Formats: sequence, C-alpha cells, structure tokens
Amino acid sequence: MKQKKYTIAVLGTKTPVGKEILAELDRQNYPIEQIQPLDLHQEAGSPISYQNQVIISSALDLFDLTQPHILFLCDSRIFERYPHHFLHGKNWLIDCTGKIQKAACIIPELNGKNIGCLRTKCLCAPHSAAIAIARCLKPIHEKYHLISAQTTAVLGAWYAQPNLVDPLLQQTRHCFAQTPITKENIYPMLAFNLIPDFFKDISPLIYHQLKCFLPSPIQLHTCFAPVLRGGTFFVQAILEQTPHINGIRSLFQQKSFCQLLDSSQPIGTHDLLAEDKLYIQNIEIYKNTVSFWLMQDPLQTGFISNAVQILSLLIK
Repeated sequence: MKQKKYTIAVLGTKTPVGKEILAELDRQNYPIEQIQPLDLHQEAGSPISYQNQVIISSALDLFDLTQPHILFLCDSRIFERYPHHFLHGKNWLIDCTGKIQKAACIIPELNGKNIGCLRTKCLCAPHSAAIAIARCLKPIHEKYHLISAQTTAVLGAWYAQPNLVDPLLQQTRHCFAQTPITKENIYPMLAFNLIPDFFKDISPLIYHQLKCFLPSPIQLHTCFAPVLRGGTFFVQAILEQTPHINGIRSLFQQKSFCQLLDSSQPIGTHDLLAEDKLYIQNIEIYKNTVSFWLMQDPLQTGFISNAVQILSLLIK
C-alpha cells in the first residue's frame, strides 16, 4: 500500500517544547523537506537549525492547512487563538500542551495499536509522570487487577526557576547525605521545600490522563526534590489478587523498557543513563499490596519522546 505523504508541522517553535520536538525530530533524522516550523504571525521568521541547515519559521495564518499534515501543538496560545483551525479529515494533531481535554492519550507500547480505531484524530502525548506510572501499573493491573493505587511523584530540578536551582541542589544534597529518603520519611524529608505548591496544577492533568490507561482510582501526590535525576516515584498498589514478588519482578523483566536496580543503593542517588527506560527498585509485598520505587529520565521517557513515537506510528 502506498503511504500518504504528510508535512510535519511544529506549531510554536519559540517554546521550550517546540524546540525539544524539533531537536528530537532532528535526532530521528526526519527529512528536512517534511518539516515545517510554524509560529504566530508576530513571531514568525526565526532561523532554526535543522540537520546542519537553516530553515525559517513561517506564519501560521499564511500556511495552507487544507493539505494532509501531522501537527505538533507546542504552544497553548495557538490553541486558545485558533481552537478549531487545525482539525479536519486530513490532519492529525498531536497535543504537547495538555490543553485539549478531548484528545486521545497515546502511549505507543500500551495502546498504540488503537490509533487506527480512534474516532478522533486529535492525540495527546501524556505528561512524563503519567507515562511512567501507566507503564508500570498497567501490566500489574492486567494480571492482578488494581483496586486502588497511590503514587508520590518526586520531580526534578529543571522545572524550577534557574536562580533557585543551585541553592536547592546544595540544600537537598546536604539533607539527603544525612538521611536518604525512604517511603517512611518521604514527607518529613521534603518539608523543607522552598516551592511546595509548584506542581499543584500538574496533578489533575496527570490524573485525567491516567484514567485512559488505569480504570482504578489513583491518588497522586507531587513533591519537589531537585537532587533527584529526572522523576522519582514511590508507588503503592492494592490488588484483588495476592501477588508473589517473583511474579512482579518477572512482569517488569519482560518489558524491554524496565530495568530492576540493586536495592542496596540509596533511593534517588542513581546516575541514570539517558535511556528510554524505567528503573525499578525496592519491590516489597505485604498481603495484597505491592510497593516499589520507580525512576526515569523524563527527557527520554517523557512526552517529547512519546510524541515523536506517536508520529512514527502515524507514518507507518
């Protein structure tokens, strides 16, 4: 069957998300003639380096959106200004802003096969925390059936204001050097945070996205600890069936994106490789409850990587 030829348009190249999407497309070696950077009219005309060449971003309102395109929405202002401008029968829209509530959440290895059956062509690359939690809990749910789960997301430093990062790093390193965090002391250890409400708006978004993959109730807490590489989560799941620890370990080992870590090293001190992997540590089981620590590098397992994986599925 002859493949359709799509233009890959990045909407909002000035944003950090737009820059990362273009960088990931460059790393994946998508042909330069397929790539079209687009910005709001007043921001168009910026030079962008792509595959050792310079391409210029075009004004969105001058671009022909009636042809088949795969669109990355990277700037929420564009959606707020043109909410119905991009959606028609020929276009696929991959939302990287989390603003489109009716977008279908896609994590390729969990539900990528569903793309051909969707009623909408508006897709969402979920938040990196939602991706990590869904990837580890969905196989557990399929085998043992979740009753409920709680997860504490301890998120990384680069979300903070730049002038806060260095003092926070020093403060946190000193604190963790005295007593590494465990599931017993996670809340007291994080009580010194300078910006405790920084992630209060993220939890509802992650919870909404998790409902697409996990039908059971999830309680999500977010904390801030800049010493931790990427995202670190403490996960506790109550199951209908009582699992054996070897069964849980085997479930994770069967997934190419999971790697079990030695439990002897303190939580949060791992120098994780920049790989598309989830790192699992300290699996414990008590009756029908399983708990473990989960770590990831969100630049590799986050929504940027996930969004470009969605693109690969659409092109295939």
